[in-house]
Amino acid sequence: MSRPLFLTGTASFEPPVRRLAAGALSATYDRGALRWVSWHGREILRGLSFLVRTPGWGTPDAEISELEIAEDAAQFSVGYTARYRNGTELVSARIRFVGTASGTLDATATILPETDFETNRTGFVVLHPLDGVVGRELAVEHASGGTEAFVMPEAISPGQPLFDIRAITHSPEPGLSVAVRFEGDVFEMEDHRNWSDASFKTYSRPIGLPYPYRLEAGTPTRQSVTVTVRDDVERVPPAAAASGASDPTTVTIGDATDVRLPRIGIGLPAALAGAALAIAPQLARLSGEHLLLRYDPSAGDTPEDIGAAAELSRRTGLAVAFELLLAAPADPRPEIAEAARLLADAGIAPLSVAAFPKVDEASFQPGEARPPAPSEAAIHNALRESFPGIPAGSGSPAFFTELNRKRPPAGSFDFITHATAPTVHAADDLSVIETLQSLPHILRSARAIAGSAPHHIGPIGIGARLTPYGPGPTPNPDNGRVGLAAADPRQRALLGAAWHVGYAAAIAPFGIDALVLGAPVGPFGLVSTPQAYARPWWDDVAEGSAYPLFHVAADLADASGKTRLAIDIANPDIAAFGWIANGRRYVVLANLSDQPVALRLTGLGAATFRRLDAESFEAAALNPSAFRETTVSLPAEGTLPLDAYAVATLSETGAAA
Repeated sequence: MSRPLFLTGTASFEPPVRRLAAGALSATYDRGALRWVSWHGREILRGLSFLVRTPGWGTPDAEISELEIAEDAAQFSVGYTARYRNGTELVSARIRFVGTASGTLDATATILPETDFETNRTGFVVLHPLDGVVGRELAVEHASGGTEAFVMPEAISPGQPLFDIRAITHSPEPGLSVAVRFEGDVFEMEDHRNWSDASFKTYSRPIGLPYPYRLEAGTPTRQSVTVTVRDDVERVPPAAAASGASDPTTVTIGDATDVRLPRIGIGLPAALAGAALAIAPQLARLSGEHLLLRYDPSAGDTPEDIGAAAELSRRTGLAVAFELLLAAPADPRPEIAEAARLLADAGIAPLSVAAFPKVDEASFQPGEARPPAPSEAAIHNALRESFPGIPAGSGSPAFFTELNRKRPPAGSFDFITHATAPTVHAADDLSVIETLQSLPHILRSARAIAGSAPHHIGPIGIGARLTPYGPGPTPNPDNGRVGLAAADPRQRALLGAAWHVGYAAAIAPFGIDALVLGAPVGPFGLVSTPQAYARPWWDDVAEGSAYPLFHVAADLADASGKTRLAIDIANPDIAAFGWIANGRRYVVLANLSDQPVALRLTGLGAATFRRLDAESFEAAALNPSAFRETTVSLPAEGTLPLDAYAVATLSETGAAA
């Protein structure tokens, strides 16, 4: 029982998936959807599914029955009935997928409301992958007539890059084209990179039409999606695979680059500052980091919380950066001046400051009317008045989406900041890991907004501190894999630690100024303290035990602001970042998959390492200091095994060349 808890934080297992193939066409069936649709092993669609969205943008789980799966050399098929409930309302759908060796994939749905059903969106959703689409020309056939050649921009669209869609054709590689045709409604495409999803989503019922709308009881509707592959590539038959275990993945450790790794911060909601005092000795080990104090008086934060944050800073030696949520609809100066007075009275000289209208925690469509709020220029001027000489930032208190849809004008910020969250649209383990693929796209788009100004990210984590798309984060009493959960079990597990290494690795080449993660305690905590929700295993061990993320945060503290090493890895399931300090090279590696791997390290001399995995989990949690001091030798050019979601930290024993 302990292993799944150590890996994912929950004893619940994800349902098994089934790979289907007909000739060169393959897909994976997963809980009613087809994922990773591929041709000759090349991904052509990230997903094809049928979804129901409620008036609050909830996504009811499908109650699947009458599931039938068939497969032979010529074709595969999946058929089932799905029922979706929202309170007393009920809609069912008969779904069928048929894929053929000739390169077609047909999806059909007959939708039958059993009661009147209020919905924001009901129908098929197609996800296109980033690779083979970004920067490529698409042929678009419009539902209203006519065609268009459209190049998908590198920059992330704040909303929908394509509207009024009947068909889309893209070319993943020269000589290969994939046409996707939609019937039964008008479709449009959303740039999912906004939310760190690694896909473009094409869905029906245009967002510009009124919603929610009603599906009338007893009135059936139909939708279909047809995928057609045209392949003019001259293909060489693949060589027969050698029997036995697969070769280790090669990780090549290079030299110093001209990029520095980000300064590292720990998120500190003001309301948790008092509780964090109990673990000040553990936080003091994270020298080189800072605390990002977010203060929101409208949510109940008090001057006493600022005093507790000041005491935490004194006890730990960690400096404080400050963020303020503003309630005023116009003049921000009184609130900002009061916050400056409170910080000064508490003895906090902030590293940086930022302030945001409280209403900016909510999401608005591009062009949608927003509530009254102070302008970015007014906020920036007020910050400069109250905090002279201190960098004053702007951006979003929420996610990149909200920054992209409300971009601060040039001259109204000394740096920009925003967070991301990996469970906005999907919360299964693989989807969480896949969000790392979108981060380079987010960073490039954010750089276009920031210009030459520094870029801060965070606080990040698996779960949600807030949600711009509803009243608040989703309660998760059963420790499930829940979208935008208030407390996601993976955050306190090895998967969470590996995901954070993957995040740091993905942003490392981009010169980000600051990365903020976690929190001292609570759902995003680095250290275990009693909580109001159940935490299997953790509730039975000593208070003050270290979550796996603590060790990643400690490694990042060592790397904070250091010169980045070049690292090359061919396997996307492996993430790594490295730095050079005192003439030595250091590397942190993570296995982003649920399967063991072996790594062959090249370019690195003899080293020592420690490995955070299911076997060492208890030692790392219960005696973190001893764990961090215990290392094993690794010879030059050695091979390093990594279990599922394991993290290894290496230190070269000799000076770097």
